[in-house]
Amino acid sequence: MTLPTFLVIGVPRAGTTWLHQLLSAHPDVYLPSRRKEVRFFDRHHEEGQGWYEGFFCPPDEARRYSAIGEISPQYLYCDACPERISTLLPEAKLLVMLRHPVDRAYSQFGFVIQRRDFRGSFEEFVATRPRALEMGFYSRYLERYLDHYDRQRILPVLFEEAVSEGSAVRGELARFLGVDQSLFPDATERVNPSTVPRFRTISSAAVKVGRRMRRYKLEWLVDLAGRMGLRRALTSGRRVPPLDPQLRRELSGHYVTEFETLERSWGLDLATWKVPRADAPPGENRAGVRHGRTS
Repeated sequence: MTLPTFLVIGVPRAGTTWLHQLLSAHPDVYLPSRRKEVRFFDRHHEEGQGWYEGFFCPPDEARRYSAIGEISPQYLYCDACPERISTLLPEAKLLVMLRHPVDRAYSQFGFVIQRRDFRGSFEEFVATRPRALEMGFYSRYLERYLDHYDRQRILPVLFEEAVSEGSAVRGELARFLGVDQSLFPDATERVNPSTVPRFRTISSAAVKVGRRMRRYKLEWLVDLAGRMGLRRALTSGRRVPPLDPQLRRELSGHYVTEFETLERSWGLDLATWKVPRADAPPGENRAGVRHGRTS
């Protein structure tokens, strides 16, 4: 029987694909190859432990690896996951990637444009989907895991630090997982940029078909199409414009107390989150999309 020694439990649109790329390139780290996000503890728990074990290498092969894990970024937000995970994996180490909450929400906005053919502005998006901003109150979700795991078993990593040049994050990851830092690749590209698909109707239809196939337990076929580049080809197009800095500052005001809690309780330095950004081209509206629309 082989089960994970670590899990990446969050968060969506915060660099978990980048982290998957980094960890899977390390020779002493094993990640499932059949599916990028197994999602056993939140979506497929009724399938049973045997189903879950099927995603990992057999015991004789497992001896080759110092760390065996999986990345399912929705685990952080699932009410049942802390208890389920600790029951099956009481000695596991938990990694969580955190991103500035407004930037994370804007990345989700781009994802919904790309995959769900959303046509409104970012302001309309957060007004109709307030959970996109609520997901940025990370401490309230992390605290639930402290009911089941010691603090030293949980490593929060800032997305902004992880992808910066000269980052010390590789060293933190290596120490936490017990692997050799020098065996990580020297460079890892940021992946999963949000785009406005060139053929939006076709892209949206393909995504709907994919979701339907997953409901009928044909995830392997959807994942195969992803590895072959079909999903990328259908959803590619022009990049979603940057978020307007003024709107970012206004929305960031909701998180002043949250940032203080994360720094005090989790020992994080959130200086990069507190510095105003000025990266939106002139002429953009407050939603970061010209004329308030994405098309």
